[in-house]
Amino acid sequence: MYQNGNEFNMSKFWLFLFCFFSAFGLADNTPTADVQAQILAARPIATVINCFGVMRTPTTAISHLTSSEPGTITELTVQNGAHVVKGQKLLVLHLDPTVIQNWVQAQNQLVLARQDLAQQQQLAEAQLGTQANVAQAEHNVRTAELAIRTLKSLGADHAELIFTAPQNGIVSQIMVHEGDHVDAHTMLVSIGAEHKMDAVLQVDPEDAARLATGMNVRFGDVFSSVQNGSGRISMIGHSVDPQTRKVEILVSVKQNPILEGMALRARITVSTQNLLAVPRAAVLQDNEGSFVYRISSGHAHRVPVNAGHEDNGWVAVSGDLVAGQHIVVLGNYELQDGMPVREELLP
Repeated sequence: MYQNGNEFNMSKFWLFLFCFFSAFGLADNTPTADVQAQILAARPIATVINCFGVMRTPTTAISHLTSSEPGTITELTVQNGAHVVKGQKLLVLHLDPTVIQNWVQAQNQLVLARQDLAQQQQLAEAQLGTQANVAQAEHNVRTAELAIRTLKSLGADHAELIFTAPQNGIVSQIMVHEGDHVDAHTMLVSIGAEHKMDAVLQVDPEDAARLATGMNVRFGDVFSSVQNGSGRISMIGHSVDPQTRKVEILVSVKQNPILEGMALRARITVSTQNLLAVPRAAVLQDNEGSFVYRISSGHAHRVPVNAGHEDNGWVAVSGDLVAGQHIVVLGNYELQDGMPVREELLP
């Protein structure tokens, strides 16, 4: 009987220990997860359209240099894409011998016309000639002088023509090479005015219907995530390109880090709203949909959400959420609904 009483007391002792540890949570084998959380708040979320395009100088900002006379390109000092300043030498055109011959002939014609005028004036004074002959001689002088001025304006009074940049800008196109023979009125070089480029974007027709002139656009090199170029929509096309099936959008550029002709990636801001938003990493997804973990009384609770627009790493969310709640942003992949957590609150 004494032994049985001992066993009974030991049973009561172990039952006491179990109740004691259970009361202080020491018998709970559920692990506690370390997480980082952020206070839920409303922030500006932009609805954007992402698209691609190319940088282009508008035709109104391009100067074209053309040959006034036939000749041969003997020197070409620039290349496509080069930055030039006003007055910088671009190329040299050596005039054809026939052009120089025409200049010499025009000079000779003027000398002869002036000599004939002097002679006709002397004859008229001696009453050996008529005033009609003097008038005709004067007309011949004016005609010869006009021919000289015309040839001089075309550069025929020089064996070579030196073409210089008419403005600060970028060489957008070179149509000739050294050694090429060109005819009169041949286009040689095109210079796009500095800081006067447009971004030409291609968007889907359904996106074009959401756009309006004046909307802000950010853009950058197509191979870079940095978008430090900016501008505003100045024109929206009203037709779909039959090849690309896109609508062309023209953007007046304010700040441009991209060279003409380069491909670019653009981001058009359609609208901006203040919405509850969380970092992208806070939103998880499984077969039941999108959800986040909200911390309450030291435990993480799963909350289904509707994930909306994303803007610079922040995702708009709606559901059983209110501003000020703590949302897990790191460590959420290890959580289960109701799991205890140690929280580090991020700024």
